[in-house]
Parts: sequence; C-alpha cells; structure tokens
Amino acid sequence: MNPITRQYRGRIRYLEAGGKCTGREFFHVSVHADGSRTLRCVCEMDDVPLVRDVVYTVNERFEAVDCFVRVVGHGALIGSGWFRFTDEFAEAEVFTAAEGRVSQKVATPGRVKIFGSHPISLDIWKCAHTPAERPGEFQTLRNCFSSSLTPNGAGGPLLIAKTYDIAYQGLTTVSAPAGRYECLHYLWDTRSGRTLALYTVPGDWLPVKLVVPERGRIYELVEFEQLVAAAADSGSP
Repeated sequence: MNPITRQYRGRIRYLEAGGKCTGREFFHVSVHADGSRTLRCVCEMDDVPLVRDVVYTVNERFEAVDCFVRVVGHGALIGSGWFRFTDEFAEAEVFTAAEGRVSQKVATPGRVKIFGSHPISLDIWKCAHTPAERPGEFQTLRNCFSSSLTPNGAGGPLLIAKTYDIAYQGLTTVSAPAGRYECLHYLWDTRSGRTLALYTVPGDWLPVKLVVPERGRIYELVEFEQLVAAAADSGSP
C-alpha cells in the first residue's frame, strides 16, 4: 500500500512595493496515511540574491518532526543543517560558513510546535496552532524554534528558540492569481515593527497570501495543483 495519500504543489510570487517581482517559491507537499506531511520547498530571492532549500516534515498536528535546510547567498554556501524534534528535545547537526561545524541539543517541554525555516508556505503553518476561539487576541506560540533571526533567513541555519505572536481575525474572501479562496485571516506581530497579514485555507493551511503592509510587500499564490497520489506498485506502469 502506498503510504502517500495525497500530494499538491504550488508557486508563490514575491512582490515588493510597486509590484516588482523580487523572488519566488516552489513547494510540493506529500500527505501520508498517518496524517504526517512533508513539505519540499525552494525559495529564490533575486534582490539578495539568496536560494534556500527546505525539506520539512510535521506530524498530523502540524508539529515539527525533522527538517533539512540549505542556504546559499551570492553563489556561496551560508550554511546547511539537519534538525530533529522529539517529545523531549530538539537537536541539530549543521555547518555554516560563519560558525563552522555545530552540534546542538536542547531539552523541550514536549514536541516543538513550529520550526520556522522561512518559506512562506511554512510560515502559514503557524496558523494551525492559533485557535479561532479568541478572535482579535494575540496568542503567543511557545516551544518553537527558528533557523535564523534575520527576516529573510539569510543566517545560520541554527537551532534558535523563538516565540510567535499570532491573532485570528476572521473569515474573508481573497483573490490571488491562482484563484479565489475563502480564507481564514491572521495577523502576525513580529515584534520588529512589522505586523504581517496571513490568508490561508484551513486543513492543508494553503499559503494564499501574505502581506507586509509596512514594507508594501505581497507574497501571493500564483499556481496551485492537486496531484494524483502514485498508485501502489502492482508491477505495471
């Protein structure tokens, strides 16, 4: 029996103020029979320039299981690392141009909710941990980590403790190049002078749109496709 029950893919466009495209993100998600899912993502930023490869797996509750991150800036390796999360600890084996070889292991009060490695398609998954019962109220997501504290994720990657402040705002209809979606609307207070608006479809927590009003930046879904899961191997094509 094929353990993959569903697959989908998409592309996100990065727009700066004025509408100029400054990058893009390609993502592919496989959903498994046990409810876990793996995101494979490539982020390309033309203005830095920066390329990030991320492979991230979560369990059925969208809690972190493991992740690989590789970051290249101006054609040179910034760093790469493997990260693993259990109910008792988070650990990492990384190599960065700035720090060299680094091994990390940090005790945690349960499984890590979020490992923020900076793709937009992963940032949206923060919403899975923000209940809708308290609309308008910022809720602090604890027991989280990030791979880098720079806004564009150009540092590390390392295992860095992090909290996220997210508020559910309500339901709204959002248009993006990929289509028109009924979305849940969230605000993310980054505590850096930026409050980001996130628009997502629950269930898969699809990244329809993310807006940074203070910078005039928009990240929007321009392609989306549900893929047919591969048939079980029966010996035929």
